[in-house]
Amino acid sequence: MSRPKIGLALGSGGARGFSHLGVIKVLEQHQIPIDYIAGSSMGALVGAFYGAGQSVDQNVSIGLNFQT
Repeated sequence: MSRPKIGLALGSGGARGFSHLGVIKVLEQHQIPIDYIAGSSMGALVGAFYGAGQSVDQNVSIGLNFQT
């Protein structure tokens, strides 16, 4: 039996973008694979960076450096 596919729909908003990273980090810690990512505005950026292979910590670093 194959496992169910997991998809994330990430919303817009700068602060919400950081919360998306927290959710992805928890999914990784529990070894829950992410098969699909979709997003709007900040969610699209988070999803694109993560989908391109950037780690959650790298995304947080980019976000913190961008805001200063």
